[in-house]
Amino acid sequence: QKDKLRPIHLLRFPHPIEVMAPIPDYPPIHFKYREQIHYIKKADGPERIEREWWIEDGLHRDYYMVEDDEGKRYWLFRSGHYDDEKQPRWFLHGFFA
Repeated sequence: QKDKLRPIHLLRFPHPIEVMAPIPDYPPIHFKYREQIHYIKKADGPERIEREWWIEDGLHRDYYMVEDDEGKRYWLFRSGHYDDEKQPRWFLHGFFA
């Protein structure tokens, strides 16, 4: 199995972000973090990370490694599906070097 890249700086708690995705299950076109909009020029993913088997309640996470138009790279994830009753939520979880 190929090793997956992980951020050099992982946030202690994922930060909620606002995203614009063209269609469900695609990476976002841009995201808003701390009142700044980041336009994405490259994206890789999703990499699905399932919840722990012993936790009944909880959603899987679909992670994306994205690069914005300034060359900064971020680790984002979507919690849940667009076809669920509740809309999925997006988070920023880390920063790459």
